[in-house]
Amino acid sequence: MAGVLLFLGTVTQSPAQFVWDAADYWAGAASLASGGDPFSQHGMSVRGVWSAVLYLPAALAARVFGASTAAVAVLVENSLLISVVGVLLLPLLLRAWGPVTPRMVWVCTGLTWVVVGRFAPYPLTDVWAAALILAAVLALQRRPAMSLLGAGLLAGIAFNVRPAYLVPVLLVLVVVILRRRLAGGLFVVGVVLAQVPQSLVNLMHGVGWKPWPPGMVGLTQLQAYYASYVVRYDTGAANVPGLAPRQIFCDPAMAVAIGDHPPDSAGSQVLFYLHNLPQSLVFLAEKAAAVLHWPPSAPYFAPTWAGEQVIALLVTTVAVMGVASLVYTGFRSGIRSAPLAIWAALLVWLGSLATILLSAPETRFAMPLVLLGIAGCAALAGRWPGNRRVASAAIAIVVVFAIGTAGLSHPAAPGEVSPAACEVS
Repeated sequence: MAGVLLFLGTVTQSPAQFVWDAADYWAGAASLASGGDPFSQHGMSVRGVWSAVLYLPAALAARVFGASTAAVAVLVENSLLISVVGVLLLPLLLRAWGPVTPRMVWVCTGLTWVVVGRFAPYPLTDVWAAALILAAVLALQRRPAMSLLGAGLLAGIAFNVRPAYLVPVLLVLVVVILRRRLAGGLFVVGVVLAQVPQSLVNLMHGVGWKPWPPGMVGLTQLQAYYASYVVRYDTGAANVPGLAPRQIFCDPAMAVAIGDHPPDSAGSQVLFYLHNLPQSLVFLAEKAAAVLHWPPSAPYFAPTWAGEQVIALLVTTVAVMGVASLVYTGFRSGIRSAPLAIWAALLVWLGSLATILLSAPETRFAMPLVLLGIAGCAALAGRWPGNRRVASAAIAIVVVFAIGTAGLSHPAAPGEVSPAACEVS
C-alpha cells in the first residue's frame, strides 16, 4: 500500500520540459534506443556510459508511443524508482540498525514523497546514482561472496553514472577490505567490471582505454577552480521566463584570496583551504549547510514561492536529525561490533560530504545525505530519543540552517561569474 500511494503521489505531477543536463541525458538515452551512438551527442563526453542506459526504458516507450510521450515516460519511470527507494531500499537498509516496523516504512514513504518526489519529472541521474550506491551498501548486509561482487558492481555503476561518487566508493572499498580481508577483493572486482563498458567505448572513439568519461578531467579542474570561492551553484528552471541558466552564490573573502593563482586540482584546493584558515572553515561550513537549502523547485532554481524556506528547513532537519540517529543507533553497542553495512552507509555519507566541500555543489549533490537522513528519521519512529538528545538535535538543526542562510547571502549576478564579480556580490 505504501508503494502504491508513493507512486501515485509522485506520478501525478505535471511532466516537465527537459533542459540543461536533463536534455543531455535524455539525448543519450534516445540515441541508444534508436540504435545510434549516444556518445556523439552534445554533452555526453563528460557522462558515463551507464548514464545513457538509465532512461533506456523510457526512451523505448517514447519510440513506441511517440516522441510527445517522452516527458510522461520519464515521469513514470522515475516514479517507480522513487517508490522502490522509499518503500523497499531505505527500509531494507535500516535492517542493519535493527528490526523495521510498519511505522518506519511509512515514515520513509512520506519523507521520500515530500523531499525526493519533486525529482521525478526530470531525466537526471541523482536519484539513480544514490539508489545504486545505497543498494551496494544493502548488498553488504549479506555474507555470501557473490553479494560482495554484486555490491562492487553496483558501486562501480554509481561511480560511472556520477563521478562525484569516487570518494564514497573508495571509502567503502577500504572498509570492505578491512572487514572482509581477502573476500573483499570481490568488491574490487565488481567495481572494475562496472568500468569495462566505459573503457571499451573510449577505445572505440579513439580516446584511450581509461575507465572514465574523456571530459571528466577537464570538468574536475573546472570544479576545483569554482569550488574555491563558490558556496553553491544553481541551474535555473526552464519554466520561469527570463531566469538565467546559472545562479551562483559566492564567498567574497575567498574570491579575494584566490588572487592570480586559482586551484586547478583537489590537492591544490586543499592547500588553498589550509593557507586561508580560519576563513576557509567558515566557507566550508556554509557550503555544507547551503547545499541542504533545497527550493520547492528542486532540482532546479526558481525562487517564486514565498514559503520556500519551509522546504529548506525540512530538508536540513531530515539530513541533520537523520544522520545523528544513524550514528547513535549504529554505534550504541560499540564501534567494533557495528555491522559492515552500517560502516559502509556512514562512509557513503562522509564521502558525499567531502565531495560537496571539494566541488561547486548544486542542491542535488546532497541526495545521498538526504536519503540516509530519511532512513535515520524513520529509525526514530521505532525508538524516540530522550529529551536531551532531542534538544541537542534541535540546536544543531537551527545552527546548520542559519549557516546555510548566511552562505546564500551573497548571490552573484545571474549567469557566468568570476572571482572579481564575486568580490562585489
